[in-house]
This record gives sequence, C-alpha cells and structure tokens, in this order.
Amino acid sequence: MIKFFRKIRQKLLSEGETGKYFKYALGEIILVVIGILIALQINNWNEERKAGIAEDKALIALKNEFEDNIQRFKLICEARKNAETGLRAYYELISNDTVPLETKAEARRRAGFGGRWSVQNTVLNGLVNSGAIENIKNDSLKTLLTRWPTLLNIWNDEEERWRNLRAKLSDYLMPRLRTSVPRSSDGSWKYFPNNTESELDSQMYSFVNELEYQNYIAKDISHLHTLSLNCTRIFEDYNKIMRHLNIEINSKKIN
Repeated sequence: MIKFFRKIRQKLLSEGETGKYFKYALGEIILVVIGILIALQINNWNEERKAGIAEDKALIALKNEFEDNIQRFKLICEARKNAETGLRAYYELISNDTVPLETKAEARRRAGFGGRWSVQNTVLNGLVNSGAIENIKNDSLKTLLTRWPTLLNIWNDEEERWRNLRAKLSDYLMPRLRTSVPRSSDGSWKYFPNNTESELDSQMYSFVNELEYQNYIAKDISHLHTLSLNCTRIFEDYNKIMRHLNIEINSKKIN
C-alpha cells in the first residue's frame, strides 16, 4: 500500500500536481499512524490477556497456599489459648497465700503449647518479589496480601520473645529441681511408677511461693495472651483474604 502511494506521489510530482501530492502524502502518514495504533492495541490486548491468565493462576495458587497454612495455625492457636487458660488457673492458685504449699506443689502447669507455626508463603513471596502481584486487579485483596507478611513478622517476633522467656524459666527451675529431687544411693534419679509424685517431698516445690517464679508465670500468661490476640488479627485478615479470593475466582469462573 505504501509503495502504491509512493508511486502516485512521484507521478504527481512529475506532473506538477503539488496539491494532490501533499494530500496523498498526508494519507500515507494517516495510514501509517492507524497501523501503529492498531498494532499497539493488539499488543495491549495480548498483554492484558496474559496478565489475566497469570492472575487466574495466582488466585488459585494463593487460595491453596492460604488454606494449607491456616489448618496448622488453627491447632496452634487453640493450644496457646488452652495453655493461657490453664496457666491463669495455676497462677491464681500459687499466688494465693492461703493455699497450703502441698496443694500448690501438687498443681502442675498445663503443657501442650502446640509447637511452631511453620508457615509457607512461597506463592505470595514469589508474587511480591517478582512484582506479579500487580496482576491482581482487586485492590482490597492486593492490600491484604501485601500486609500479610507484616502480620506474620509480628507473630514470629512475639513467639520468639515468649520462647526466650520459657528458656529463662527453664534455667531458673533446673538448679532447684536438680538439688531437690530425691536420688538413690548411687546418685541416680529415682523413678516413680505412673509418674506418681506423691512420694516426693513437697518442699522440693517450695519455689512456687517465690515471687520470681510467680512473675515468670505471670509473664508467660501475658505472652500467651498477646499471641491469642495476634491469632485473632491473623484470622480476621485470613477470612477477608479468602472472601476476596473466592469472589474473584467465582466471578472469573476459574476451574
């Protein structure tokens, strides 16, 4: 087409038709511009199509990842809350001066704290680090996903502080138990069938009356309570994220 116009322009110039020459030249420019615009539009459409496909895959992958992570977290949060409840009852008992030492010694701190939350954010981290998270059109969902790592950092920091406290408590108790638990003549630890500790001298647990020990338990409760609050915040954002993910997936009819 351009060659056709060029020949016409050359003929018009040779014939001295300057006015017509400029009209054809303008027409040629317009055609070139239209061609460029069409090419750009096709390219934009193609890029949007690719971005849409990438978004669909990301939405499904994110949903699966969040569902997998939250199952373990539910168990941990339940264990933390149960531990907090148990420790509160234990603290009320040992901090009560009217309760006999024998009764305090028989009480035990509730175990079963639930372990660590080994969360895997491979999909989310990949989207954030590569910038592909921008493919997600839902701004509310994008905001929630962007702040999710911050919530996890807050959780991990509090977990670390709590575990450091429990390590200090263990260091505090160890020398007291080591010197107090009865041993046999050869120096080995005595074994009590079925963990029956009634045969132990209750005085070995005299530390339950120590203010330092009670403060450790109070701090333990405080950390567990903070973790429980963080559980609530994380679940709130998780539920919002899942709601937006399901809306997007259902609206796009992604299989």
